[in-house]
Amino acid sequence: MRPADLLSRLQSGPLILDGGLGSMLIAAGLAAGRPPESWNLEHPGQVEAVHRAYVEAGSEVIHASTFGANPPRLSAAGLSGMCREINAAGISIARRASRGDSLVAGDVGPTGLLLPPLGKATIEELRASFDEQVSALVEAGADLISIETMSDLREALAAVEAARATGLAVLASMTFEARKRGFFTIMGDPLVSALRRLSEAGATAVGCSCSVTSSQMLAMAKEAAPLLDAPLAVQPNAGKPRLTLEGVVYDQDPSVFASDLAAMVASGARLAGGCCGTTPEFISLAKAAINQAVSP
Repeated sequence: MRPADLLSRLQSGPLILDGGLGSMLIAAGLAAGRPPESWNLEHPGQVEAVHRAYVEAGSEVIHASTFGANPPRLSAAGLSGMCREINAAGISIARRASRGDSLVAGDVGPTGLLLPPLGKATIEELRASFDEQVSALVEAGADLISIETMSDLREALAAVEAARATGLAVLASMTFEARKRGFFTIMGDPLVSALRRLSEAGATAVGCSCSVTSSQMLAMAKEAAPLLDAPLAVQPNAGKPRLTLEGVVYDQDPSVFASDLAAMVASGARLAGGCCGTTPEFISLAKAAINQAVSP
């Protein structure tokens, strides 16, 4: 899918994204600390089942399980040298699950490397990592590239540059938090100016993902949507995480999440889905609420 194709599709109405993948795989038995991407090779059927559940819930775009499948993160997980294999498997699994009903996004997350002054990574190093991953995703047949949960604008721009070079449509989202002076990434990048920079760098659509509840992201959407030239994407968490003896749980009522997501679309968001803790139920209810909000 080329950028013009995605923009044309968005003119006919909002696109429904999928929800949490890692949290769903953990619920399916993924061990703590084990990278979800490893299951592309070890348990492909269970990954496919999660994707298919989102397709059946109404997701029009599903994210392949490739969020952490860049060379630095794979190396840190003991999977060095497996970037192409794991990304190819992730796209193949998502494609089978989609059965032609949904677009498949190659998912790209942070490398885990820090730029100065907090670390010693270089932009060139990050760009090379993203080049390798997006090349594998395109070769495997991804419909578009989705860059998610970036907290450093410099790293996000390196990812956008690599993804834009493929010719595919690019969705680029960062993760923001509420502070006294407004919404910022943990690295201090302001909401609107950061999203504008991503758009100027060539992202087809830009957005916010992870970290916050749907009510907090609704406030972000209301602030950002009127000030952006690019379509806005929103992917909040299912409320605030709570640690229990059984693990991390999210307590938000799916119907409240759905109402908030519909309000984000009414405020100007054009791509809407969920992040950590959301399930197919969240997406199904959100799609119904969004359809009701945008119907004549």
